[in-house]
Amino acid sequence: MKLFEEGFIAGVRVPNRIVVAPLGAGLAQNGFVTPALIQHYVELAEAEPGLVVVEGAAVSEDARDSHGMLAIYDDAFVGGLSLLVDEIKARGPRVAIQLLHPGGAASPRVRGNVPVAPTAMEYLLFVHGRHAFKAHARELTREEIKRLVEKFAEAAGRAKDAGFDFVQINAGHGWLFSQFLSPRTNKRSDEYGGPIENRIRFAIEVAEAVKSQGIPPIFRIDAVNPAYGGVTEEEVLYFAKRLEEAGAAAIEASGGPAPISPAVFPQGLFLEGAAKLKKALKIPVIAIGALDHDLANKALEEGLADFVAFGRAFIADPQWPIKLRQGRPEDIRPCVRCNECIDRGFSLRQLPPKCAVNPQFLRFAKPKPPTHVKTVVVVGGGPAGMEAARVAAERGHRVVLYEQSHQLGGNLIPATASPFKQDLRRYLEWLRRQVHKAGVEVRLGTRPTPEEILSQRPDAVILALGSEPATPNIPGIEQGVYAVDVLLGKAKAQGRVVVLGGGRVGGETALHLALEGAQVAIVEILPDIMTDLERSYRLAMLGELKRRGVSIYTNFRTLEVRPGRLYGLHNGNPVEVPFDTLVIATGMRPRDTAPYRALAKHGVEVYEVGDCVRPRNLYAAVHEAYNVASRL
Repeated sequence: MKLFEEGFIAGVRVPNRIVVAPLGAGLAQNGFVTPALIQHYVELAEAEPGLVVVEGAAVSEDARDSHGMLAIYDDAFVGGLSLLVDEIKARGPRVAIQLLHPGGAASPRVRGNVPVAPTAMEYLLFVHGRHAFKAHARELTREEIKRLVEKFAEAAGRAKDAGFDFVQINAGHGWLFSQFLSPRTNKRSDEYGGPIENRIRFAIEVAEAVKSQGIPPIFRIDAVNPAYGGVTEEEVLYFAKRLEEAGAAAIEASGGPAPISPAVFPQGLFLEGAAKLKKALKIPVIAIGALDHDLANKALEEGLADFVAFGRAFIADPQWPIKLRQGRPEDIRPCVRCNECIDRGFSLRQLPPKCAVNPQFLRFAKPKPPTHVKTVVVVGGGPAGMEAARVAAERGHRVVLYEQSHQLGGNLIPATASPFKQDLRRYLEWLRRQVHKAGVEVRLGTRPTPEEILSQRPDAVILALGSEPATPNIPGIEQGVYAVDVLLGKAKAQGRVVVLGGGRVGGETALHLALEGAQVAIVEILPDIMTDLERSYRLAMLGELKRRGVSIYTNFRTLEVRPGRLYGLHNGNPVEVPFDTLVIATGMRPRDTAPYRALAKHGVEVYEVGDCVRPRNLYAAVHEAYNVASRL
C-alpha cells in the first residue's frame, strides 16, 4: 500500500505516509509534559506511523486554548518535551510539535489569557452547544506583532533543541493566523491589513523566522472554506505559494466550516483543496479531514497528496496501522465522527477527550485478568449488549448473547438508516464481526425466560434490554407513527411531515425525511432543538436542516392532535400545524428488567447496562458495558 511507503519532508526521511494529527489530550500540567501524556504518545507511536505531530503548544503565556495545553514559551518546558520526543522516536516515527496561538479566540476561562487579534473583535465561544459566551479581543499593536514573530521563532528554537524534527504552525482553524488572513476579522490599515499581501505578512514573517532557527516548518492552512470567510480560492493558493517561498517544508490542507467534521459531512471533504495545492506547490502536501485508510491510500495513489493525517481514527483505534499491516482491516474499530472527543475539550471544564466507541482511550490502567472462567449471559443485542459480550468473551469467559429480534444491533439499526450515518453503520458491522470473532454464542429470535437463563448455570447476567419509544400523553396521539418505525421502514412518512420532538432522534429523522423529499417541520416544547447533540455535530445538523428547508417551531406546547392538524401553543399563542404524517420522536423509555433482576436471589451477579438503565447515547451504552464486562 502507498500508505506504508517512505516519504521525505525537507530532505528528512519519514518512514511512511501516515501522520498522527495534533489532537489535544489535555494531560499537560501548567504547560509541562506529564507521565500520562508520555504514555498517551507512546501508545500512538507503537503503531509506527511515519510522523507524530504533538498537540498544540502555547508560544505565549497569555494565549492558551485550554487548561491542559502544552507550553513552549519558556526554556523550563524543554526538558519534559525532550523526554517526550525520546519516547516517540524510540518507536520509529518522526516527530513534530504544533506551535499555537489562538489570538482573539483565546478563552477567557483559562487563567491568564489575554485575547488579542489583528483588529478588536468579539468571538463567540460555544460550550457543549448548550452554552455560549463572547470573548472580547483587543487589537494588536505593530510592536506586539513583531514580538509575536519572535515568540514563534524562540519556540521553534526550543523545539529543535528538544529533538523535534519539525514544527507545525497552525495557520488555520480560526486561530490567530486565520484572523489575519480574513478581511472580516482584519481591518487594519497598516502593512498587516488590506490586500492579501499584507494580510499574510505575519504568517510569512513567522515562516522566515522559524526557518532561521534551523528546524523545518510545516504549515496547516484552511485550503477549503477558510475561517471567518472573505478569502478567495486564488488567495488561498497565493498564500500557500508565498509560504513555500518563505521556507515552509510542507503544507497541510485542512479547512472549514468544521475542521473536525462531524458525520453529517462527507468523508474526505478537504481532498479537493489538497489536490489544488498539490498541483500548485513543489513541497509535500498533507491531506486531512475524515479520512479512513482506504480513502487515504486512494488519495496517495491518485497523487492528491504526499502524506495523509489522521486524528480521530487514532482515538477510535490507536492500533489501526498495525492491523492494516497484518491484513486485518476488518478488525479496525471505525471512528463514528460523533465528536464526543472534541466536544469534551470544548466543554465548560475543558475535559480530556474520551471516545464513544473506544472506552480504553486515555485509560492506562489495564483491567485485572479474571481469576477463573465464568459463564456470562447477556440479554439484549444492542450496542451495550454486544460490547459487554465482546469484552467478556475476549477476557476468556464463556458468553451467551440473547437477542429477541433476528439480527444484532438494537437501536443502532434505525440509528444507521440514514445516508449521513454510514460511519455509525460501519461501527455496527464492526461490533457484529467482533462478537462472532470473540466466540460469543449468539441466540437470535429469543427472549429468554429467567428459567432458561438459570439453565445455563450463569455466574453473571448482564441486562442490556435497551429502550423503546415513549408515547406522550396527548389526545389524538395515536394518529402518529414512531420515528424508529419510520427509520426501519415499518411506517411511511410522506407529504407534509411534522416531527413531534426536536432531540437527537427527532432532528436526525427530520433530516432523513427531508433528504427523501418530504416537506418537514419540527415541533419542540423547549426553546431550542437537539441540545442533546455534541457541539460540532449539532451546529452541522442545524445548518443541514436549514439548507433542506426544515421548519422549526420551538417553545411549542402540543395540546391535541386533530385529523391532519397539530394543535398547540407556540410562544403562548394558539397555532395549528398541518400534516399528512405525524412522526413521534418524544424520547425513549427503558425496557422493564424486573423479571430478570430476581435472578440475583439465586446467587447470580446481575448487572444492567445501556438504555435499560436510562436512555442516553452511544457513549454511555458502550462505556457502561465495557466497565461491567472488564470487571468480570
